[in-house]
Amino acid sequence: MILDILRHTPVWVYALAAWLTWMGLRRMRPRERSVRSLWILPAVFIAWGLAGLFAQRAALPMAPLWWLLAATLGGLIGPRLEPVPRIDRASGLAVLAGTPVPLLRNLAIFGAHYLLHVAAVLDPAGTARLMSWDVAVSGFCAGYFIGWGACLARAWRAAPPRASLA
Repeated sequence: MILDILRHTPVWVYALAAWLTWMGLRRMRPRERSVRSLWILPAVFIAWGLAGLFAQRAALPMAPLWWLLAATLGGLIGPRLEPVPRIDRASGLAVLAGTPVPLLRNLAIFGAHYLLHVAAVLDPAGTARLMSWDVAVSGFCAGYFIGWGACLARAWRAAPPRASLA
């Protein structure tokens, strides 16, 4: 049965899993990146979170409420789990601490979405309940990155225009 599930999983799902794993592994070592590039992954996850809401809102009348509650929770947790980088506004660079949090976060969010969708295929009668949870995962994900993005924006504004990262 597991092989059957894997065989019927679209190729783009494997590509997304590989990309998210790669992005998480890169964050395990301290490194320097442009501040602009820091917004790519949050933008992807926020868009994915909103897509999850809009995909289910017609079938699940409570979807916006579940999404909003989970987004609020994610917004409170995200900034506390992931360190905000040190910013050098003059160069537009940020120094990121090495941490396993992004890898674990990426795999947890991806895994939750994947497992909920597989479960919905295996249990069509429970699809509405499972997709309610998927909406909550989408909201949590979007909120997590909105909260972290707000911290990144505050760090940018607080960084001196001519600061040195050294």
